[in-house]
Amino acid sequence: MILSKEVKVGVFAVFSITILYLGFNYLKGVDFFSSSNKYYVIYDDVGGLTRSNPVNISGFSVGRVSNIKLLQDDKNKILVELDIDSDIILGDTALAKLNADLLGSVSIIIYPGDLTTPKQAGDTLRAKVDPDLSELFMESAQPLSDNLQLTIRKLNVLLEDMDSSGFELKHALQSFTKTSNTIRSVVVENREPIKYTFSRLDKMSKDISSMISDLKPTLDNFKVLSDSLSQLEVNSTLKRVDALLEQLTLTAQLLQNDTSTFGKLMNDGVLYESLNKTISDLDTLLIHLNENPKHFLSPLGKSKKKIEKENQK
Repeated sequence: MILSKEVKVGVFAVFSITILYLGFNYLKGVDFFSSSNKYYVIYDDVGGLTRSNPVNISGFSVGRVSNIKLLQDDKNKILVELDIDSDIILGDTALAKLNADLLGSVSIIIYPGDLTTPKQAGDTLRAKVDPDLSELFMESAQPLSDNLQLTIRKLNVLLEDMDSSGFELKHALQSFTKTSNTIRSVVVENREPIKYTFSRLDKMSKDISSMISDLKPTLDNFKVLSDSLSQLEVNSTLKRVDALLEQLTLTAQLLQNDTSTFGKLMNDGVLYESLNKTISDLDTLLIHLNENPKHFLSPLGKSKKKIEKENQK
């Protein structure tokens, strides 16, 4: 069977329209491959809610708004039809809250409530509406307005205090102006001396720079000398000092030892007294020799008896 071109075009058009319809509804949140339950909510004002707006539980999308109807015979209330996934259970106290963010996007937030007594498909949920943004702004602006009024009153008090102290501020400004004029006149009168002083300072800085340049070779030589001194061998000198210290230590030990000659001279008291007595007798002998040399230097000397007689006389 051969199909005409018109039939082929018609079949293709129907297929394209069907795909377009399914895709468009899928992008709006309609899932054709999962079952859903319908619930209803009645609001006094939906605040811009439209079909296909999301239905969320704890921020998770569980359905969409499938239809919105105006109930003119019931004080113009709004009947909202919700398609919610069939695996979602809502309790008898479930609440549907109409929520609007700052960008104007409107959604419905479901609070499932107590699940001991679940609702059936087609039941009506309790409705709750968030305050309008203007109402929220007014509530937030009231404390701000109170604080602003308090700030304005404090600012008025501050301005009054500044007004009372304005004379003192004006006097201070006049004094400052007078001082600045005096400084300006002094600078003008002493312009040449100031200029000369700065030129002298400039010359002094150049002389100091030249002096530092001249000192650089001397500093380099001093560095070389210090490096040479740091490389001198001092080990031999230290060894000699160590040997001298050892000799001094040995001498000190000999002086403290009672068995050595120096030790006996230093530590034996009897020897010291004998040596002291000997020196005293020798001193007496020398004095006698000095006073009576003929007792010892005459040709034959004198006997002991003659010396004693002379001493008695």
